[in-house]
Amino acid sequence: MRELVVKDLKSRYRRPVLSFFWAFLSPLFFSAILYVIFSVFMKIEIKEANFLLYLMTAVFTWRFFQEAVYSAATCLMDNRNLIKEANFPHYLIPLSLVIANLLNFLPSLAILVILAFSVSKGMPVFIVFLPAVLLMHCMITFGLALIASLAYIRWRDTKYILEILLQALFYLTPVFYSLSLVKQAVSQKVYALYLWNPFVAILSLYRLTLLKGFYQAIKLDVHWLAWAVAMPLIAAAVMAIGFICYFKNRKYINDYLAY
Repeated sequence: MRELVVKDLKSRYRRPVLSFFWAFLSPLFFSAILYVIFSVFMKIEIKEANFLLYLMTAVFTWRFFQEAVYSAATCLMDNRNLIKEANFPHYLIPLSLVIANLLNFLPSLAILVILAFSVSKGMPVFIVFLPAVLLMHCMITFGLALIASLAYIRWRDTKYILEILLQALFYLTPVFYSLSLVKQAVSQKVYALYLWNPFVAILSLYRLTLLKGFYQAIKLDVHWLAWAVAMPLIAAAVMAIGFICYFKNRKYINDYLAY
């Protein structure tokens, strides 16, 4: 596992001059672009938090999830020679990619905490729940990464379908718009269904733990207690489904990789 993680990080940052700093700079630049488009040009304002911080909490956390799942889709095929030469559980390869991307994400998360503290002049009391939110995020990411890796070796169109689905999911998640805007735009039933998108919940929970005043701003728009109870169960269920798919197909993985 250690060698797989180190291999991924070395191959990613061996040549770039700024090396590991791109893990922070790339999502920061994307956040800045979104800020200019939606705040400067379109004059969008939100009541929940500082808009740039609001964007950064979404872009940084989404980047971790997207890169881990998308890179995991082809990981078994990319490492088929290693799989043939060594006898180890196949799921360790997508897991190593999730861990590598997590190590990429943690420095950015630390910087995000510092920025949120500086801009907001303090941190919410919910900051103590940040490790729990991160754990649920990792569980969902690994479960979907494992499913994507198994799907790709059987159906090579998976990579392109996944790209479309991730793009759609990005825009269905409140990255640059607020939950209150969604609540005003759709019916109550549609809004209730929208809130059960796990990524809406995960992103809102990150903001709850990082952005001072966020809870007070949207406490009437969501059911925090329902999320607190349901999200650990959903995260465990997604990871369990990934393992179920793996154990049902592990006997045939080498056969699929042979062609």
